[in-house]
Amino acid sequence: MPRSFRFSTVSLAALPVACLLLTGSALAQDDGFREIRVAPGTAVAANFMDVLMPFLQGHPESDEGNAALDLKVRKAGSGYSVDIVMTGYLDDSLSGEHYRGTVIRTASGEWELLEMKVSPLCARGENVGGVCTASAAPPAMFRSSGDAPDNRLMCVSIARDDVLNVRKGPGTRHAVTGALAAGTCNVELSESCEGSWCEIRSDAISGWVNTRYLEPAN
Repeated sequence: MPRSFRFSTVSLAALPVACLLLTGSALAQDDGFREIRVAPGTAVAANFMDVLMPFLQGHPESDEGNAALDLKVRKAGSGYSVDIVMTGYLDDSLSGEHYRGTVIRTASGEWELLEMKVSPLCARGENVGGVCTASAAPPAMFRSSGDAPDNRLMCVSIARDDVLNVRKGPGTRHAVTGALAAGTCNVELSESCEGSWCEIRSDAISGWVNTRYLEPAN
């Protein structure tokens, strides 16, 4: 998988990989970034790159070879400003993520991450409060002539020996919560959609599926 690394202003050598756990949650911000809470004294490591590893790991895999990672580091006041841009997600709603943070050198000679924010790179829709939003309407093929969502039962268009994964959210980055077997027709389409991903309901399961694997029941 080709990956591009670009360092600006600061020259950094390859350093050992270490896993550093951060605690807290993300808060929405007006500039399209969400703040990731960093517990004071937690994101500290002997090497500069080690404090960034939680954001460099888990980079999306892509069979098409279009995944890329761009890292920029520049001096900013008494510390360093860091920008990490990862692309290559195979979702319809999200194409990548942009992390932006600040790292300082402590009095003891260690490196500490003071803050980190994340902004989604939206493939469709727009960034609102750090979240990709898109039209709530199902794709045109699932809509009636009256422009209202058509909630008829849907059939799964997949191979007989395969299943359609049902996920917790709209995209392959979300966890699988269940599966639908080939030929299943008791699936109802909701009005919640992002790109070609829509939320479905049935007697046994609910979640998000890619509508490219669905077709009208009739």
